[in-house]
Amino acid sequence: MYAHLLSPVSIGSLRLRNRIAMAPMGVEIVGADGMANDEIGAYYEERARGGAGLIITEVCAVAYPRGANSAHQLGLSNDSFIPALSKLTTRVRAHGSAFAAQLVHHGKVSRLDIANGREVLVPSIPEWHGSFDMIDDLTPEELGLIMDANGGGQPRLRAATEADIEELIDGFATAAFRAREAGFDGVEIHGAHGYLISGFLSRQWNLRTDRYGGSIENRSRLLCEILAAVKTRTGDDFPVWCRLDAREYRTPEGITFDDAQVTAQLAVEAGADAVHLSAYGDMTSGPAFTEGTLPHREATHSALTGHLKTQIGVPVIAVGRISPQVGNEMIAHGKADIVAMGRQLLADPALPRKLGAGRPAEVRPCINCYVCVAQPFFDRRVKCAVNPVVAREVEFADVEGTKAVELRRLVVVGGGPAGLEAARVASSRGHHVTVLEASTQLGGALRFAALVHEPNRRLLSWMIDQAGAAGVDIRTSTSATPELVAELEPDVVVVATGARRVRPDFPGADRDHVLDGDDLRALLTGEAAAGSSLKASPLVRLALRIVRLLGLTDSPGSIERMSRRYMPIGKSVVVVGGGLVGVELAEFLAERGRAVTVVESGPDLAPEMAHPRRWRVLEDLRTVGVRLLVETEVIAVDDSAVTCRIDGQLEEIPADNVILATGLEPDVAVADALRSAGIDPLVVGDATGPGYIEGAIAEGFAAGLSVG
Repeated sequence: MYAHLLSPVSIGSLRLRNRIAMAPMGVEIVGADGMANDEIGAYYEERARGGAGLIITEVCAVAYPRGANSAHQLGLSNDSFIPALSKLTTRVRAHGSAFAAQLVHHGKVSRLDIANGREVLVPSIPEWHGSFDMIDDLTPEELGLIMDANGGGQPRLRAATEADIEELIDGFATAAFRAREAGFDGVEIHGAHGYLISGFLSRQWNLRTDRYGGSIENRSRLLCEILAAVKTRTGDDFPVWCRLDAREYRTPEGITFDDAQVTAQLAVEAGADAVHLSAYGDMTSGPAFTEGTLPHREATHSALTGHLKTQIGVPVIAVGRISPQVGNEMIAHGKADIVAMGRQLLADPALPRKLGAGRPAEVRPCINCYVCVAQPFFDRRVKCAVNPVVAREVEFADVEGTKAVELRRLVVVGGGPAGLEAARVASSRGHHVTVLEASTQLGGALRFAALVHEPNRRLLSWMIDQAGAAGVDIRTSTSATPELVAELEPDVVVVATGARRVRPDFPGADRDHVLDGDDLRALLTGEAAAGSSLKASPLVRLALRIVRLLGLTDSPGSIERMSRRYMPIGKSVVVVGGGLVGVELAEFLAERGRAVTVVESGPDLAPEMAHPRRWRVLEDLRTVGVRLLVETEVIAVDDSAVTCRIDGQLEEIPADNVILATGLEPDVAVADALRSAGIDPLVVGDATGPGYIEGAIAEGFAAGLSVG
């Protein structure tokens, strides 16, 4: 099924066992001295054990701490780094993965230089400084954290002299030699993402009039001289390649694809054994971040990668949210030679091994939530919403799936993400696990989240499948009464009942056309019965009967298909509450042709959402005309409108339906009933307070490990 993706390939003299590369990602795991440590070793070793053909490190600063983006990134600026890196390469290569170091000078975004008052090296002093639209959708707390990460200072830019350039070229060549001495199989020269080499390539940032500026050939000169110097220093049998931007989004006079093709050809002539094609954008623009560097659309740059492959005679590495299926097709049709995966190998390091074993359904999916890539903005170590082991491999990588010393009987109350994760982990360690779910379907709040954000559907399917494969005894339509729980004679009881919604007290909140999130979930997933207490209009009740009659709620996938074909919601909708849930609901409804207004009482929209995803979602909502109101008070709801106070003035907003996305509170009823019966449960997930998918999975994972 993945024969092309799993076939061997070579970069220069380096033979890879398959065509899956782990994309380089800033992870901030090393200490504040740039030295490789046991934690970064365990992190990369886990990906090597998972079967990747090639692993490319995070950015290694060739002049560390100068030109570094963080103190917590690998350094290669002197020989003192070699012993620790040698231990790292030994760990990774022992599992059969090739291991390459990515070399960089961060140029204008050298945060350590800014924080310490040092001059920041750039090609030239720019005339354009960006749009700064990212600031509009950051919370004050996030702005403060970003300023702290930058040291709170203003950069002192200095245009590189010829002497600086000579020193820079030697720095890259010497760092590459150290990488070889440390046991790396090759190096990647980072010529993308707005860092110093990328700045030389961009007409926006390179205004020089000497031999390093002007034409694209001149702007490519620095990269080519670095590649040639690295080859001279390390030898022809040591693979060297470069990462380039296919284009710069939202950047006047930025890199174009025509530029990139010329640079790539010149790089190959200078000695590059491959080209890794990425993209960039205005560094001050939030939406640009999800168009270039970390694209929100799948396989965003694949067409450009395919075109470049026809122009050069060395392997092309494709990157940009490429699934295994699409990657396999790209290789089969000559559109790429190697596929780099970043976020997917955070979510599941064993993805290559599972594909090779013919078990693709076992791959834990990335949900494209951007939690991982939000962390470096704040100089924090990487984390993953769906894989709590990330950056904690020393603690957990060898624990999950290892049989517990003492086996226990576990009852999990609630089949949402927290409960399913606790059940999966505990069962994988040999415990006997029973899940009691009151509704007819597993998934809890994740089932509705699967409707409004498609990657969540894959996660829900994976969680249900994995719980079943682990041998969990799952009982739906089963209320967890104290009597039933006691009858099961558990050693441990985990309560993962999630949260409940409390309706606001403004007039009209109880009208039939006003639905809260639980009502909408029950309606669209078929959980509610025709005679239930669901507040619904006759149209909604009829829709519910049709949904149940047609059996459109058997799986997350069928829910998605049903929601696109049939939506028992009026044409104009007001969503009350602009948090993560409200904003995702607005996205869901707008995609289905509804005129949507989001009303938020506070100053910020979706503060619970990782800010890169927030940038993208809010941009998309504004583009399709969704009205986003903050610091707005709902006064009342009548049959056709919502009356709000906006900037001190009353306004009626038309609404066929009103959806309440506020009032989320822990549902502790079951936990309290169990305690009253003398059973002391472990409470996890939203039942302890809203933590959304990330919090639910992390707490469920910890609960599953804690048993026995």
